[in-house]
Amino acid sequence: MRNNNYLLSMIAGMLVISCLACSKSINKIETPASSIPEQDGKLQSLKTKPVTTYTYTVKTTEWMVDGTNIPAGAIIYIPAGERGALLLKNFKGTAAAPILIVNQGGRVSFTAETTASYAFKTQNCQYFKVMGNGVSSIKYGFDINGGNIGMTMDYLSSDFEIANVEVRNSGFAGIMAKTDPTCDAATWRGNFTMSNVTIHDNYVHKTGGEGLYIGNSFYQNGVSTSCGTVLPHDIVNARIYKNLVDSTGAEGIQVGSATSGCMIYSNTVKNPGISPFASYQNNGIQIGEGTGGQCYNNLVKNAPGNGIIVLGLGDNQVFNNYIIDSKAYGIFADSRYTPGPDFQFINNTIVGSVLGGIKLNSETIPMNTVINNAIIQSASVQPIILKSTSVKLTESNNYVNTDVSVCGFVNYNGDDFHLQPSSPLIDQGANVLSYGIKFDYYNAVRPSGTAFDIGATEY
Repeated sequence: MRNNNYLLSMIAGMLVISCLACSKSINKIETPASSIPEQDGKLQSLKTKPVTTYTYTVKTTEWMVDGTNIPAGAIIYIPAGERGALLLKNFKGTAAAPILIVNQGGRVSFTAETTASYAFKTQNCQYFKVMGNGVSSIKYGFDINGGNIGMTMDYLSSDFEIANVEVRNSGFAGIMAKTDPTCDAATWRGNFTMSNVTIHDNYVHKTGGEGLYIGNSFYQNGVSTSCGTVLPHDIVNARIYKNLVDSTGAEGIQVGSATSGCMIYSNTVKNPGISPFASYQNNGIQIGEGTGGQCYNNLVKNAPGNGIIVLGLGDNQVFNNYIIDSKAYGIFADSRYTPGPDFQFINNTIVGSVLGGIKLNSETIPMNTVINNAIIQSASVQPIILKSTSVKLTESNNYVNTDVSVCGFVNYNGDDFHLQPSSPLIDQGANVLSYGIKFDYYNAVRPSGTAFDIGATEY
């Protein structure tokens, strides 16, 4: 009996050891390691699934794509080659995940007759980017050729970026961004605001009307419709920069109803207004009704009208611009709907304006500030012209001459506006830090010497 009990005890012990060994083996196999090291030293969970971006490729035969079922963050590819007009509607990204529309494999050319409504259009789209930088070696990966409006962001489109696009040969505007008010209440001011409009690094040329037409032109009085007069929507946070605009029928760049956060900067506008459809539509840059903000570091050449025309809200600051060979005034300002405190014209260089440097018709605005401007023109016209004694003016440290060579630019005819050490503009300006002017046309820090320089460039 004792032997049998001993034998049974031995067998039971062996079974326990066997089970313990089995249990350890099962735990090692079924419980995965929580993470593994990658080559870059980062840790990644074995349970993490790769993120897949939704993509859609637009067929050459498609004239319209409805994005209702396309998710935020999607990439819309438009393959290289020739194609007709394209309408994109109901694309809805988010601020964190905008929808990207990009060229694929080369340059995409959209071609339409100038009698056609458009060559590229968006309707009811939000948080999207149209980017012609899909191939790094091609500067303008989208080519918009023709259409009455070459490219238009229409009917409640908002929160978008347009870049690296060439627009040419349009019957009217090159790039348009606005929703004109109609009897549809959704289009009225207060019901819709176009926000976060970014248009940059585009080449717009040979248009029948404006090169860039952003916002409605009739902010104060509105638009007459069958249901009465309705007011156009506001635009907030518009950024218009680094565009090249050449040979446009009307204004090179026109911005209206941009009530808050508008910045127009570092653009080049050449030969605007060559075939205007109405009188006085032949200026370089128009800061239209209802538009506030800043206009700076732009080059405007050969405007048949005014280089820069300001009809804005009265919180407008125009500085560091080169305005060359305007057939009317270099800068023209008028007070229409101007609830703001002042127009500021600071550190601009105005050369060869036929009728005079700065014309101020702005009688109702509390103050016009004209400081540190270099005005080079014929002795037969005035550098600063006031419509009447009702125009209120703060003026100081402006430089006037009849000979541009005296200014000492490195290469004026070659658009190199850096100053030589002998320039009479150096250290002759007033301190304008209180106006927020801290840099020059080339984005160099102001002041660089013992005092501010006059004109758009700091030595």
